[in-house]
Amino acid sequence: MFRLCLFLAVLSLYLQRAVADTVTVGANDPRITYQNQSTWSLVQPGPNSCPGQMLTEKVGEYAEFEFEGDSIAVIGSVGGWGGVIGIAFDEVANYTVDRYTLRPRCNGLLFYEDDIQFGPHKITLTLMQPKRLLIHSIRYTRPMKPTLHIPSVIATGAVAVIALLGAIALQLFKTKRWRSFNRRRAGDISYDASSLPPFSKTASRPSTAKTTSDSGTLQSTNATVNEK
Repeated sequence: MFRLCLFLAVLSLYLQRAVADTVTVGANDPRITYQNQSTWSLVQPGPNSCPGQMLTEKVGEYAEFEFEGDSIAVIGSVGGWGGVIGIAFDEVANYTVDRYTLRPRCNGLLFYEDDIQFGPHKITLTLMQPKRLLIHSIRYTRPMKPTLHIPSVIATGAVAVIALLGAIALQLFKTKRWRSFNRRRAGDISYDASSLPPFSKTASRPSTAKTTSDSGTLQSTNATVNEK
């Protein structure tokens, strides 16, 4: 019981830290730089639309984002309007992806990379053909830092103390019940002293004495010692 509660408390602490180290940046966040604001527009709510995304239809337009982490994912709309996107990572144009699909969705994956070394990086997305580029958000992760989160430590300690007290109380309860059960068993056995045989005033005790003969061999003789 105690170990289970302690495990759950530590697991919740780990998950809280893991979620805190995943950063999500919205499309209209100023940390994302768009080449020409006049050619980008924010999608408004409407039928068959993906509101909150940044949209461009001009070939050659790009969006840039700088971050410090060890993985990154770019989320956006994919569908029949999707086209070829050029991806430059750390100013090296080494990715080209086609986001055309017959299954349109607003939260499609435009780009993902998790095999990068932790540090400062820059990613650039460029529309390569006369279609649409829609960006919903950018998510990146960074390694967990060994920082002390006081509320989580207090909560973990409280759960551990409560579980420990519960385990002690349970053990005391079991011990008390066991002792009570043993006392009931002992109470069921009664000895009648009058039924015991009387002690004899004369007690005999057999003993074995070892003597050595003239020839050097050991001989055993039994002697009975009577005590009067």
